Amino acid sequence: MKEISELQRTAQSQQHCFLIAEDNLIDIEIVRAHLQEAYSGQFTLDSVDSVAGARLALSKKHYSALILDMNLPGHHQDQDIIDLCESCYETPVIILTGETDPAIAIDSLKVGAQDFLTKNSITPQILARSLRYAQERKKIELALRNSVADIADRNEQLKNLVHTDHLTKLANRAHFENALEETIYKAQRAKQKFALLYLDLNNFKKVNDNFGHSVGDELLKQVAYRLQETVRSSDFIARIGGDEFIIFTDFLQETAEIYQLLDRVKKTFNSAFIIDNKEIQTQPSIGVAFYPQADTSEMLLKHADFAMYEGKELRSDSGSVCFYTKEMECKYDRRLQLEAQLDTALEQDEFCAHFQKITSLQHNDTLIFEALLRWNSSKLGAVSPAEFIPIFENSPVINQLTKIVLKQAKELITKMAALDQTVTSIKVNVTASQLSNSQFCNMFLSWLQNEELLPNVICIELTESQVVKNTESCLLQIKQLRAAGVKVAIDDFGAGYSSLQYLLDFNVDYLKLDISLIRGIDEQKRSQALVAGIIEMGHRLDMKIVAEGVETEAEYLCCKQLNCDMIQGYFFHKPQSITDIIAAYKTTVDTSNKHSNLILEHSLHSNISAV
Repeated sequence: MKEISELQRTAQSQQHCFLIAEDNLIDIEIVRAHLQEAYSGQFTLDSVDSVAGARLALSKKHYSALILDMNLPGHHQDQDIIDLCESCYETPVIILTGETDPAIAIDSLKVGAQDFLTKNSITPQILARSLRYAQERKKIELALRNSVADIADRNEQLKNLVHTDHLTKLANRAHFENALEETIYKAQRAKQKFALLYLDLNNFKKVNDNFGHSVGDELLKQVAYRLQETVRSSDFIARIGGDEFIIFTDFLQETAEIYQLLDRVKKTFNSAFIIDNKEIQTQPSIGVAFYPQADTSEMLLKHADFAMYEGKELRSDSGSVCFYTKEMECKYDRRLQLEAQLDTALEQDEFCAHFQKITSLQHNDTLIFEALLRWNSSKLGAVSPAEFIPIFENSPVINQLTKIVLKQAKELITKMAALDQTVTSIKVNVTASQLSNSQFCNMFLSWLQNEELLPNVICIELTESQVVKNTESCLLQIKQLRAAGVKVAIDDFGAGYSSLQYLLDFNVDYLKLDISLIRGIDEQKRSQALVAGIIEMGHRLDMKIVAEGVETEAEYLCCKQLNCDMIQGYFFHKPQSITDIIAAYKTTVDTSNKHSNLILEHSLHSNISAV
């Protein structure tokens, strides 16, 4: 039992361990005597005779409280209390002085002490109470301090969440917009210029489609890391959504300085990204705009966005850089106009198909047409397909436009049948974006079924440029469509994208020579030689060759001599509406019947005369 009591006493003394900073030994002993009575001897008291000594002792040992004499040699009152409280912020401080001025007490409490005692008024009870109150106040202060620190940490975390992209840890759009506004303000005051780069990853959707969104996310993180390593510390980089990144530079002395940054950014994409042991190649399209050419954040971002999309349209697979121009803005304003009218156009049936007859040189009586989409807008007037097809070809609306064409193809076939005319083939244009959808074959065949169109009457046309850029995604769909009986044609062959390999991969039915090969072919010996070679190659691959854009008799005769199978162009037929085609055939039939009746009448009259 005695051993346990000693342990208890030792524990209690450790709980009541005090430090006194006092240079008067008598005062120290008076305090010790008061503590002896107050704590029944269960305490320890260490003493030092200077502020420096107190600071050293506190750095080596934890004390329940510090009793500090205000009149130590070299003591600087308020500043010493502040320093002690900051260096040992967990230790309560009680000021001990012979002064009775209450202002001293108030000042010491203001700078960090927990209580104040005068030497001539100390009793064991007052000292014990002061120590207890000082310790409680210190606990409350520490709790408040920790709460404030926690709140500050949480506020900082919330600030980071609000301003940081969760995936890449780059600045997000909100942070970017604030930073850009601030930079514009500084540039305006300093009359400086800077550049904004708008980056979009080419074919990022294919990565998600082929490998999954987790791989796509990892690609974005790796792109963000490379870009961070590339830009200067004074440049600003953000991810503003999807696969789009923004960089705006520090102030530039000359706009030409941007070329070095662009070179560094492009080089970061030279090597493949390694994700799950897969090598993934991607390149950015980069639009560049400058302040103060655009003097607001909205206009600066808009200009860079315009430039980026222009670069993407020009070179969609390889990395491209495009600088904003006024002409570009006009082009995209027109694009926005067309997009804004799309819903109205569909509701009011403003889209229709015209049909251009294709002449077969071996079977002149065969009826073959190509369906060509037209848009006669109630607000914008006639809109060229060269304008609206590139805008809509990568959006879901392209399927609606294809269904409109198939519906009118059925109407043409039905009305021609009523005139005893059999349409053997109608060529319908589709896009690579449609064929890249794994369900397109099933959808297309269901559209044919809904319109009661036989698959072998329909031939889909895909431009050569689309085939070359999307070979893998197109190949499977084309095989499935051909297996169902749908014919396939490659359009615009020889327009500058030619890759003979895909002719071996794709088992197509028709090869349509681009108009650039046919224009003036009768006078171009080299063109004739090239076309002759293509025709020979196509025939060996069991393809029919169609010459497009034939507008003169000389071009027609040359193509015929070179052994083209079919001719398409204004020399024979222009695109016509269904109404005009039917009217023309009715006239032909009526004329033919009238001519037949005249022959029959003349024959009967001759027989009567003979009798």
